[in-house]
Amino acid sequence: MTLPPTPPARTAAFTLIELLVAVALALIILFAASSLLISSSRSSGDLQARNDLLQEQQIAQNYLIANVREAAYVYPQGTVLNLGSGKTTKRPGGGPWVVGSATVPILAIVKSPEVPVSGCSASNDRACYKFKAYYPVLRKTWVSDAAGTQNDPGADPSNEDSWLLIEYTKNLVQTTPPTLTELTALAPTGLNGESGRLLLDYVQPAVTGLPPLFSVPPAGPQAAGQTRVTVNLSASRVTSGKVVAVPARNSTDPATWVQPVLVAPRNVGRLAP
Repeated sequence: MTLPPTPPARTAAFTLIELLVAVALALIILFAASSLLISSSRSSGDLQARNDLLQEQQIAQNYLIANVREAAYVYPQGTVLNLGSGKTTKRPGGGPWVVGSATVPILAIVKSPEVPVSGCSASNDRACYKFKAYYPVLRKTWVSDAAGTQNDPGADPSNEDSWLLIEYTKNLVQTTPPTLTELTALAPTGLNGESGRLLLDYVQPAVTGLPPLFSVPPAGPQAAGQTRVTVNLSASRVTSGKVVAVPARNSTDPATWVQPVLVAPRNVGRLAP
């Protein structure tokens, strides 16, 4: 007896509705994964930018503080400084440099030599007293003037109105210590002719309520242990449309945007009047 043929097995298949639901779920998962990846990438970029800014600020601040600590004289509030009209000494907003200015501050010191001043010469500047000034220059002004040089930090349209911190140095080539009278006379006429060099990028410009970049002593006698300089350095950079700041800003009050560093120059009070 011949058995009837076995009917073919039915092949399992998805309905159109099931396929649409699966595609929708897959798209939702892909969207969530891509959003997480983009968010993670942005967070990583922000963290890297902040770490870079923090490291650069710490290096610049430590260097500046080390020089101030060795100062034999700190130019007091109200001193007018003539650093010349070179491209590296342009004061934001124009006008003369005035120590103690709240809007565009400048710190000026005379640093003691590393070895006896009797050996000071053009070829042995370690034995020379050094005039040093630290001041801000508008970033877009500096970049346009320094293009292609080692001092050029590169264009950054999102941060063109930030500041750069500049160091200006002039060796006082003489084999005897300068007097305070000589140092005072240098301020208006005897400092120009040198060039500034870039020390720190993306310095926070002055805004209402922000402590000045530098606070210096008033005019009068200076003595070790009593003369103080305050450094209020903060940095701010816009990256990917977001502000990255050092120190971190936990408040909208600019008074909280800095961590003051108090420095006591240890060689002041030793120069003759």
